[in-house]
Amino acid sequence: MKKILLFLLAIISISCKTNNNVDVNDYPIVTTIQTVAEYYDLKVDLSGKYETTSTTRYFDGSTELAYTYELLETEVYDPLYYSITIEKEVSEKDAKQLFLMGKGAINLIGKAYEQESKEITTLELPGDESFYAYRTVEGETIGMYYIIRKGKCVYTMLINGVYTKDHSLVIDLLNPKIENLEEFELKKSEG
Repeated sequence: MKKILLFLLAIISISCKTNNNVDVNDYPIVTTIQTVAEYYDLKVDLSGKYETTSTTRYFDGSTELAYTYELLETEVYDPLYYSITIEKEVSEKDAKQLFLMGKGAINLIGKAYEQESKEITTLELPGDESFYAYRTVEGETIGMYYIIRKGKCVYTMLINGVYTKDHSLVIDLLNPKIENLEEFELKKSEG
């Protein structure tokens, strides 16, 4: 039994190639924490210590770009979690499944932490499928969740610690950068 488990673990570990040494500036599709902080006059640590960017190429040909800023335990800066993930699947069917799983996961994980989602339906959003919601705890808004699928690509943004009633994060900062989401590609040398 242990040999089978070790074999499966080995297969999983070689089934993808991840690069954790990625310069987010090589991917203008990502709205960085610096841009968000400047737009909303937030006090965040811009040293890079709390930011990570990685690319992954999976054995099936799908790819992923992940960008995260996380600094929650602080008295000096605004506590904030911000994440963007862009995934390109090998088929539109796979992308549709990923979109549905992402939409469902946010609700499932939220319930585990006594959070709820309040979907925003008053905006016209891009993509073939989209979901945009406020994240709430005991009725108080704590952040936002945004996921869109366009063709074989799925774009996901999650932020806790900031929300805007005017939806400017989505309208002004995110949507202009993801107009050509379906054309997203990892750089050949990465992942």
